[in-house]
Amino acid sequence: MSDTNPRGVIGNNTDAPDYAKQESDRLQRDYGLLATNAAELKAEAALISFPIPDDDTKGKVVSLIKRIRDTAKRADGFRELEKQPHFRRGQGVDQFFFGLIDTLAKRDRKNRDGVADELQSELNEYDNRKLLEEQARRRKIAEDEAREAARLRAEQLEKDRIAEEARQAAERARKPETTAAKQEIANTAEVLATEAAIDATLAENRAEDAHVATLARPADIMRTRGSDGTLSTMAREGYAEIADARLLDKEALWPFISINEKEKALRQWAKSTGHTQEMTGAKIGFRNKSVVR
Repeated sequence: MSDTNPRGVIGNNTDAPDYAKQESDRLQRDYGLLATNAAELKAEAALISFPIPDDDTKGKVVSLIKRIRDTAKRADGFRELEKQPHFRRGQGVDQFFFGLIDTLAKRDRKNRDGVADELQSELNEYDNRKLLEEQARRRKIAEDEAREAARLRAEQLEKDRIAEEARQAAERARKPETTAAKQEIANTAEVLATEAAIDATLAENRAEDAHVATLARPADIMRTRGSDGTLSTMAREGYAEIADARLLDKEALWPFISINEKEKALRQWAKSTGHTQEMTGAKIGFRNKSVVR
């Protein structure tokens, strides 16, 4: 098997043997008598009428329970015996590969950091630092552009005022030579006002673009591709870590705890109280149970 792409060999090989079926067929052959015995016990149980009508029938039930449990215990013993080599081999496989994997990248967050995890931590720190620097740079540009746009717009308004006063002065002039001179001044002021308006509009557009740049997602800001084609970017990652378990909101968390874990906690609590205290929503106490030995 090639170690360059073992998944391609294992996962896509339709000719791989069905080990589970092979093992099941062998067990059917080797333990056929045990399977027959189990079937006979099941058939014997099916012949009993319930509820139990008398002591004689009870005696048969007690005997049957004992024989069934002995057979089940014997079957479990064979199961352990048959499984042990596979179990130990599986442990050996896990130990070998999990050791390699955890050295490279931990499989569980509670495990010790692997090489990739240590590198990832350093990369997170570097990228977050660079992200903050870039966001600060973009905010400064946006602020500078906004101030410049405001300055140019104010300058344009002032030139509009001057142009309007020059136009009105030209309209009030009576002498032809005065009218011509003032009209020239008004025309010049109008041109300057128009140019100022254009400059102010362009500055406002730049300010808007700079503001939009401050709203960019971290993924867009930090997206880079290395010389080998590997993409590096950033993503928002949700996290939840316990800081102090005593302060957790138990009511809020309760719906997200599985019923098995709830029952486990209930049994442990009941055991700690000697099964003598009641709890709303639960049945706690002692009850009689028939014992067959």
